[in-house]
Amino acid sequence: MGTSTSSAGAGSGSPFDPPWLDSAGESIDDSHADSMLPPQGDEPEGGSEDNQSPGNTDGDASQSNAGDQESGSNTAPSGRYKEARTSMGRFMRTGDRSDAARAIGSFVRKGLGGASKAASRMRTSSQVAAALGGFLTQVRDATDPTINEWVTSARARGLSAQDAALEVINQIVPSGGSVDEESAKHAMNQAIIHLYEVDPSTDIFALTNEQISSLMGYTLAFDVYNRVQLELGRVFEKLKFSAQVVQERLAQVQDYVLVVVRDAMQKVQNSGQPRSVRDISNSTLRKALEIFGAQ
Repeated sequence: MGTSTSSAGAGSGSPFDPPWLDSAGESIDDSHADSMLPPQGDEPEGGSEDNQSPGNTDGDASQSNAGDQESGSNTAPSGRYKEARTSMGRFMRTGDRSDAARAIGSFVRKGLGGASKAASRMRTSSQVAAALGGFLTQVRDATDPTINEWVTSARARGLSAQDAALEVINQIVPSGGSVDEESAKHAMNQAIIHLYEVDPSTDIFALTNEQISSLMGYTLAFDVYNRVQLELGRVFEKLKFSAQVVQERLAQVQDYVLVVVRDAMQKVQNSGQPRSVRDISNSTLRKALEIFGAQ
């Protein structure tokens, strides 16, 4: 499940937002996150490279409020991931995607304290997704002289897709260092790779609005996916399955997360008004977490 190392998960009694979180995004260059993107029209049903997700992904207010169960305390409860690990273990045994949905739902509701607290805990994810969207909008529109110089240099060097991706990431998070920033950098790299897998003709220097939106969504999705692995990963280590079965199950979890975030992004962008990439990223993360929490 990515390259992250699984852990026993953050224990009970620890704060939902660790004290160092406020400074976690200081090295992220989000100076272009107020770049605007126009709304997207409705996409045809079923038209995606990702599989359809289990359970309900509508995530409207009435459903998500019932599933949010927002904790009034800033301290995590005892056994915060127990239910999520039980459901994920059942999914590993049966392959029933509704169990995977329930696992991630419990992870958001109880493990992270509900959609609002989860969005706060993952604010570095939305910050870096917005930074990526804003930067690549400026790359395409050629409105920033400093970025234009970098684009000219990058094109002249004939960078491979992977090298170009790494340079984009280093432009946005030049130093990093915190766990959240490193996780976000990893998610950006996974997102750019996924974009090239979906469309090998992608030009990172000339992305369409739709591609920029997709890339932001992929970044959010992979950071959610990686966080699930970090906190629930021991389930996969303890159960005895062949490597092939484990990889198949993990691919299903990844597809589910990608589809939920894609649907959340569509809902956010179908508002009919242009929105900043910062607003799109923040709203998409919150909407996706509400959808997860409703399962």
